[in-house]
Amino acid sequence: MRRRFPFSIVFFLATGVLFVLQAIPIVGIFLMFALAMFWSVALVNAGMLGVAFEAAVGRVSRWWLALPVVFYGGYLAVAAQDHATLRRLSAAYEAANARVATGFDPAREALVFEKDGSGPWLTQNYALPVAYSVNDRFPEGFLSHRMMDSAICTQVREAPALGAAFVHAFGFHDGDGVRNNRIEKRFCALSMPERPELALVRVSRQETKTRAATLPITRVATTVSTPDGRRFELLGGVAAPLSWIPMPVMGCGLNSGAPSWDCSAGFWRKGFTPIVSGATRFGRDAVVLAGALGLKRVAVSQRVGADPGLVLQKIAAVEEATLARQLASVDAMIADPLARVVDWQVGVLASRPAALHSRADAIMTGLERAAQATGGNRAKARESGRILAGLLAGLRRNDFLDFGPRLLALYGKADDQHWLWDADRLLRRLGELGPGALPILVAPRASRPSVNGAGVEGLCRVGAAGREVAEPALLAMWTRPEKNLDRDRRAALFVAMRRVGVSAPPIADDQRERLAKLEAEWDDVSPASPSRVCAVSAERQARGEEKIAGRRRTNLD
Repeated sequence: MRRRFPFSIVFFLATGVLFVLQAIPIVGIFLMFALAMFWSVALVNAGMLGVAFEAAVGRVSRWWLALPVVFYGGYLAVAAQDHATLRRLSAAYEAANARVATGFDPAREALVFEKDGSGPWLTQNYALPVAYSVNDRFPEGFLSHRMMDSAICTQVREAPALGAAFVHAFGFHDGDGVRNNRIEKRFCALSMPERPELALVRVSRQETKTRAATLPITRVATTVSTPDGRRFELLGGVAAPLSWIPMPVMGCGLNSGAPSWDCSAGFWRKGFTPIVSGATRFGRDAVVLAGALGLKRVAVSQRVGADPGLVLQKIAAVEEATLARQLASVDAMIADPLARVVDWQVGVLASRPAALHSRADAIMTGLERAAQATGGNRAKARESGRILAGLLAGLRRNDFLDFGPRLLALYGKADDQHWLWDADRLLRRLGELGPGALPILVAPRASRPSVNGAGVEGLCRVGAAGREVAEPALLAMWTRPEKNLDRDRRAALFVAMRRVGVSAPPIADDQRERLAKLEAEWDDVSPASPSRVCAVSAERQARGEEKIAGRRRTNLD
């Protein structure tokens, strides 16, 4: 018996109900995680094909065939128009790009990107010795980008001072997709603050979202400006044509920018489809730029890193320039802890024991000035003071001990709200001053979670000479509820007690045998152990590296 309405309409009703449910935030959040917005792809297509089948076999009127015919016919017409428009755009862009020849000469000119750009990629794949990007964070105003041999990369990564000078070595991948990416192990991408010495060829990029007929596109115009005033424009970007199979997507999601719960419905498009042709999925605009610059592609096997001698000289110059700026900033803090400082970074200075030694007394004086500020000035002096405290904590042992009486006097005058209690690096080293530091180190403020239990490490550094005062404080912390002690803090307490000469009592409800594991890991710690064991994280890492080195020596033997 012929029905008036096809049964397959149920699929459309289910789609509508699902969309309404997604519009309710409490329900929609669970449906969002279940990817419910894509369920409409199957439901709508099932409904359309079901209506066509029912009409074809006579279960409903043949007029119902008009619904799937209009749906699929109209969709395919628009999809075909999208793809035809994309082909026309590709041909037009490629014809315009083929006429561009900038005459760029890497021996006489420096390639500078107004933003990050594709400079590092060009150095890796087109034998470009160096590229630059504008960066106003640094006095030089630019970052340089080079491909370097792995030996130089290792030197950079193992030197904390270079990281503090913003000299960085990054790994990079070859390949065009997630699955076939390969890590390049012979080279790295090296960046550092550096002003170009040659004439500048500037590269800028502007994106414009628009439509060509029914096709949404993101048009990218890359402009190359040469030193003689010429300007060249290269065209590229991405489009979002409809796929050939209809994929209606209906759903809701969280708009964190508003914030709001937003719903939308439409056909899924193949976003990020490159407009210019090429063999790769990504980076085609960079290939177009390389062609306009006259750069030649280099095979992966034929890569050559930049001149290491020249680069090491430049790295040394960057480090020295950064040190000079940091010294000037620190001198300003010392002279006036309330002064406005442009750059608070002191990482390069902190890695130079000789430079710290030459200013040790001045740093201590600056710390005293910052600590003695009162009222609203105390808050202003806080940042300068904490930086100076960190530098003081980086002094060599003999230099540090010379300031013991002055440091203890400062903490003796500090109330519970003073920022000195937040100087965790300084608190940790106070233990080297001996039993005189115990009243400070057993104070609750010295072992708060916010300073990662710095007072515990300080007590550990005092050692057995401070047992009488340290023992009750350490035991009180050891017996706190387990939720107040994470793995690292428990280990720090255990090591401190061993070095002070205190036996750790059993842990209440120790079902995971935490105490046994600590005893196995730190069984060699005693009052005779060097103070370096008190820095538990660093000591654990050093021991791990020593074990690895030992295994390597064994394998070599």
